[in-house]
Amino acid sequence: MTHAADHLRICGISKRYGGLQALEAVAFGVERGEIHAVVGENGAGKSTLMKILAGVEAADAGSIVIGGRTASLQSPQAARRSGIAIVFQELNLFPHLSVSANIFAGREAHAGGLLDEPAMHAAAVEALEALGVAIDPCTRLSALSLDERQLVEIARALSTRPEILILDEPSSALNEGESRRLFEILRRLRSTGATILFISHRLEEVFAIADRISVLRDGRYQGTWRTGETSIPAIVRAMTGHTFDEVFPAPPPVRSDAPVLLEMHEVSCGPRLERLSLRLRAGEILGMAGIEGSGVDEVFKVLFGLERPTSGAVRHAGEELRGRHRASDSPAEAVRRGVGLIPRSRREEGLFLAWPIRKNATILILRELLGRLGLLDRKRERSRTDALLERLHVVTDSREKRVGLLSGGNQQKVVLAKWLAIGPRVLLLHDPTRGVDVGAKAEIYKLCRELAAQGLGILLSSAEIEETLGLSHRVLVLYKGTLVRELERGSGTDPASSKASVLEAMMRG
Repeated sequence: MTHAADHLRICGISKRYGGLQALEAVAFGVERGEIHAVVGENGAGKSTLMKILAGVEAADAGSIVIGGRTASLQSPQAARRSGIAIVFQELNLFPHLSVSANIFAGREAHAGGLLDEPAMHAAAVEALEALGVAIDPCTRLSALSLDERQLVEIARALSTRPEILILDEPSSALNEGESRRLFEILRRLRSTGATILFISHRLEEVFAIADRISVLRDGRYQGTWRTGETSIPAIVRAMTGHTFDEVFPAPPPVRSDAPVLLEMHEVSCGPRLERLSLRLRAGEILGMAGIEGSGVDEVFKVLFGLERPTSGAVRHAGEELRGRHRASDSPAEAVRRGVGLIPRSRREEGLFLAWPIRKNATILILRELLGRLGLLDRKRERSRTDALLERLHVVTDSREKRVGLLSGGNQQKVVLAKWLAIGPRVLLLHDPTRGVDVGAKAEIYKLCRELAAQGLGILLSSAEIEETLGLSHRVLVLYKGTLVRELERGSGTDPASSKASVLEAMMRG
């Protein structure tokens, strides 16, 4: 759907990779001075379309019209000359360089034939201050956290003062305050006439920021709706063919005599966690909610042996793991006891991106795969890998494919496969659907319910409050390191009221 007033027109774009039709005659328009969301499941064609707009990929057919003129976007440099800047979901930065060098990579300032570092430093300060970020531009990028690196990537795009800004999952690594500042900047850019394409799996934030929403499904355009004239259930149905209410059926009930698998008793961890107690039973999905600095991160680190509590104790099936017996505090000990961790950043903490799927999926069970001579039994390795990939519905053409080449949803499934291979008793899921499309989310939700029904204990924390509420039997809310509220599913409170209660507790304690 396009018309003459469009600043950007996508006209019949098609793209094929071998036997896969990634895009088929996609056509819609984006008005000048609007925030236009593009949504769809993984594999819907969103990323392919954005790469074509950014000059990274070339379309097989169709054209791109900017400001009434057909644009030639044959390279990223050509796209930049056309006023397009993009922030990719997977960060495209240089860890060994400084923040300012990353912001100006490929378009460095020069004076007298030399790099004009003072000018780049000053411009980097301006770009970061616009985001409300206190990061020293001289800092080496590798010293920054994931969310800080995401902000550097966004600052780099904004520093080009683009006419068309493309943001692919820009808030996936940001906390609530950082996301709020980003949205304020996007609204300010919109008021100056900038055109913004916004891609996100978080439909709530899409409805909060976007003027219109276009949906892709299986490489085909499904339609464009004004945000105020549609709803999340309607968009979900356009994306997947399923209703929103089908996503969160009630989890299986926890048996009254279910044993306690994991327990924290008055655990403190410096100033970040204060005398926290919790119990996780077999078959239970226990949710945790809290803003950055609430102590939720520390709970996951303590339970997986990444940090030691300053006081209190952690017990596994009644046996104390921490306290006097701190020599056993380690991730290896946690794994030995059947505790698995799905971390917030799968690419940096959960996977070996250059390794094939096969090696990632079986890394924790190598001893089981050794033959009589101590050599790896390749046949057994392949068999175990195939069984895991089939169980988790990993979409790939080969178990030998590098895991870094998979979609975000399939990468996360490989992380889950790695842990399911050890037959865990407890899974710690730390934002398990970050950067994952709606379809893959539904599969992960189903897996959580199946695992709980089999007697696993699951501790879950998600950046999406609806996800935490929809999956969990109980939700614990932390504020400044202390437990301030507990909500139980089916207590008579409707989902909207439950969400409001959680948000209020998260922000005010």
